[in-house]
Order: sequence, then C-alpha cells, then structure tokens
Amino acid sequence: MPMVPRRHSSMILAAATMSRIGMTLASRSCGAFSHHAFTPAPSSTLSHPQRPLPSSRSPRSRCRSSLSSPVVAATPRRRQTRLLSTSSPSESPSALPNLTGERNGLVRHEILADDGHPLRLYSRIPSSSSSSSSPNNPLLSPTRPRAILLIHGRTWSSQPVYDLRTSPGDDKRQSTLQTLTDLGFRAYAIDLRGFGETPRDGGGEGYTTPSRCVEDVRCAIDWIARRHPPDGMTDDDGSCNDKGSGGDYNNNNNNNNNNNNNNNNNKLDNTIQDPTIINTKPALLGWSQGALIAQLYAQKYGTSTLSDLILFGSIYDPRTIYPRRPLYDPHGNLLSPNQLPTSPSPRTPNTDVAALEDFTLPGSICDEAALSFARLALATDPYKAPWENLHEFNAANPALVHVPTLVIAGDQDPYVGWEAQRELFERLGTEDRVWCILPGCDHAAHILKGRRMFVRTLVGFLLRKDGLF
Repeated sequence: MPMVPRRHSSMILAAATMSRIGMTLASRSCGAFSHHAFTPAPSSTLSHPQRPLPSSRSPRSRCRSSLSSPVVAATPRRRQTRLLSTSSPSESPSALPNLTGERNGLVRHEILADDGHPLRLYSRIPSSSSSSSSPNNPLLSPTRPRAILLIHGRTWSSQPVYDLRTSPGDDKRQSTLQTLTDLGFRAYAIDLRGFGETPRDGGGEGYTTPSRCVEDVRCAIDWIARRHPPDGMTDDDGSCNDKGSGGDYNNNNNNNNNNNNNNNNNKLDNTIQDPTIINTKPALLGWSQGALIAQLYAQKYGTSTLSDLILFGSIYDPRTIYPRRPLYDPHGNLLSPNQLPTSPSPRTPNTDVAALEDFTLPGSICDEAALSFARLALATDPYKAPWENLHEFNAANPALVHVPTLVIAGDQDPYVGWEAQRELFERLGTEDRVWCILPGCDHAAHILKGRRMFVRTLVGFLLRKDGLF
C-alpha cells in the first residue's frame, strides 16, 4: 500500500457550553497527529466490542414517511432510490418487515437500491424537550441542514446499535439516532442486506458482500441528499422536493452525473481550503467493520457526495489480508473471480449469550442496558448475516480518501490495532483530519457510559467550520 508523506494537520474541535442540551463540547487544539492524538476529558469506562472477522436515483416523485407504522410499497421499479411509505392501512403491504413494532415513534423508510432490492433506513423526530424543536436552535442553522448516515458493524443491525433505548422516552440518552436528531442533525441509520429489516438477496438465500454494501450506501446517500438539499428546501412533511430529483443509474445520465461530480469536487476543494465555507452534503459514519464499508465508499464516491467521514472503531489493518475463494469448485469447475457460492446462504442463529458476551469491562454497562441490547439484537438479527468476498476489503487504502475525516476509537478497544490506527490516520489523503482517542472506552463508546464524550467529539468535528461557538 503506498505511503502518503507524513503531514501535520491542525484542527480545533468546536468548544462551548451547550446549556440547552446539557452538554459541553471539549475544546482542544489538535495538531501533529502523526505522533499523538486528541484526547477529550476522561469519562466513565465502557465496553461492547464487536468481534472482527478473521484473517439510483428516482424519477421526479414525492416521498412520504410514516412514523413507525408499517411501510407500504408502491410498484417497485429497478434502479431507483425512492422512499416508499405510507401510514394508510388500506394500502398493499410493504416489501420490508417491521420486526420491532412502533418503538416510540421510530420512523421507517424504504428505498430501492440500484438493482431494485429494498433497503431499510431509520430516523427519529426531535423529542419534545429537545432544543432542535425550537426555530432558535443554537446548535444548527435551519438554512444549513446537516445530514448524516450511520452504518452498523458486522453482526448487529442499526436498531440495537444506533437506537438502543431502556425507557420509552430514552431518558438515559442511549440512542445515537435520537441524540443527533435532538441536536438538529438529520440523522439516518441503514440496515445493510441481510441485517435487521433489509432482507438477503436471492429470496433470502443470498450473501452480503462489501462491494454490494458500498453501492447500497451510495443509494442511501443519494436519497438523503435529495431529501435534504443544501438550500434546505424540504417539504413540511419531510417529503422529497421534486426539484433536483435525479434519474436512474444508467448511461443516459452519465454525462450529467460526471458534470455534477466535477462541480461537487470543486465545491469540496473550496470547503477544504477555505475554513469559512461549510459543506452541507451528508456526512457518513461507519462503526467497526462498517467503518471499512464507509472507507471504501469514500474512496470511490466520497469526494463528490460527502461533507465528512467518520471512521469509528475501524478494524482497518494493512497487515490483514482477506483470502480469496479458490479458483475451482470441488468438482473442478473454474469459477469467476467474484462468483458467490451457488448453495443457499447458511442460517446460523445468533444467541443471547453471543449478544451479552461482548460486554467485557466491569461497570461499563448496567444490567438493564445490556439485557435491552440483547433482546433488541435478537429481535432484529435472529441469524448471522452471511458475509462473502471479504477479499474486497483488501482494497481499503487511506491514501484514496480525500474527504475530511475523523478517526475515533476507545483506548480500551480490544479490536483496534493502534499501529494500524496510526497508519490509517497518517496515510489519509486529506489534510483536514482528526484522530481522537476516547479514554476509558471500549469498542461501542456511542451506546454505553462514554456516549456523551463520543457525541461531543463527533458534533465538534462536524461543526468545526460553523463558527457558532
């Protein structure tokens, strides 16, 4: 993997007392990250490691969302990304299941990937006590909407990972999705294929591959960007604005897409060079193995589609080489390089023991939260997702990432190699970068006792150019 010349980047995370949301952003100058990392004030320890694996667009149409009611699909069309949902029970049933019910207002969205496969996205509406419900929200300006997409890890889907709640009102603020929404962000979480409420390919017998996940993320980012355009022109009901809707992923639009990408590249370059320019494209956060998916996406599409990239608890390691499948099957037949197994994907059950065994640090999580996680995890992911073609992760190359990036991990994360984290940070192909180490935190700092420290760091990075503090 080519080395990027070591460069020192300087960045200051936003700092202020946010009294209306009961949080204080850590203020720290982050420079010379080649040898040391930004570390916010200590907090309580936590854990919840997730074990790593071994070494579109739609025609001009209006989109509606329903608050946790079963989503109802219109007639599907291939190669589109559309929100297909309604609250009317008289409509035809949705293509996607509702595995966990209403869950106190969880908003479900159904979009179609470029190959016609349905994908599940989730969001929340601001809670009644949040500052974002006020037009005078001190954190974000309504004229500069900021959206973010969250990608889960290898084993568990987005509901347990990003929307864990131990009470109906989320009194302990354990839901990352709700917290970011209350802070004024348009936060979404995706279930990748074979996870949660997004079915597997091939009628439930297909496999999950890194390259397919990257393309699904592309469809989700495209849908979010059209749902929340930079000028903030979004309908009151949250539906897509007809203006600016893209077409299908086909050759007829290649020229337009290339022109748009060139324009977006120029705009992104300006936002990097001029700290006063705010990039309002969606941000992308990936956790654990999901951070590898996010990195591959940023390498391929990030410059033209993203404002920021967050690699959280990434299991990236240039010394880990994922093996390819054999060239020949057991019968001696030559296989194509990326051909998936012809046999149905296995259905290996997840267990409550497996859901609980990842909590390893004493005092990092209370019994109530641990049991709530296990129940929700098994309700959404009763079977392990069948990953294949893991050799596609070998293409992860930080030098190809030219999007502003936050690398963040807990200092007690047993699945993060610190030499690998340093190389990941130093080799990034952007000067606009931050490496943050969360003290006393394990793999899942966002849902356990270190979650406020995680949120402060994330929000400070995303709003570093806003000048609001």
